[in-house]
Amino acid sequence: MGELMWRHRFQQSFFIAFILGAIVFALWWDERQGIQRTQEPPQKRAGYEQIEDATLHPNSNNDGDSFMMDHAGQTYEFRIYFVDCPEKRLHQYNGSRIDQQGKYFGGLGRQDTIEIGLEAKAFTEELLNTQRFTIQTRWHKVFDSGRFYAFILFEDGEYLSEKLVREGLCRIYTEGAPLPDGRRERDFEAHLRKLEKQAKAAHQGGWRR
Repeated sequence: MGELMWRHRFQQSFFIAFILGAIVFALWWDERQGIQRTQEPPQKRAGYEQIEDATLHPNSNNDGDSFMMDHAGQTYEFRIYFVDCPEKRLHQYNGSRIDQQGKYFGGLGRQDTIEIGLEAKAFTEELLNTQRFTIQTRWHKVFDSGRFYAFILFEDGEYLSEKLVREGLCRIYTEGAPLPDGRRERDFEAHLRKLEKQAKAAHQGGWRR
């Protein structure tokens, strides 16, 4: 009788220990999964294609926010989201646009506005020719111009649009989009506005005149 009771108690203890172990393991696993979830980066927006190792294609039409790029034997023309650099020259069709761009910077004349456009062109070309970057595009066409909207991301984690705003070489104006890293369009625009405020205070680019 004593031996049977001892076996019964042993079986009960073993069963209780097993249940407690299973509960502890379940709690540990759930916590571990929760930690993993919080450490994951934000989901990237679907639809963006990443293009590595592209190079700037020399072309007289390249400017601060729009340029031709060579990749895998093909040439594409991209227009960056969110910003608009001043025109780099005057022709019969863009006088009113240059006037609008000059007004954005507090009333610049046409020649001063064009000079900022030339600075933006040189700034962008220098970056694209000397730094590594990734093109992120959804192949969204810019009207029927044969150009595509894109983000240009540099190795320091900053987009070309941010760099241009920081230098006072563009206005925050044109098509926006949710970012490939998951940031909302309005949040990124608000970020650009802060950079622009800093550029104004520092009299950078078009804000120095």
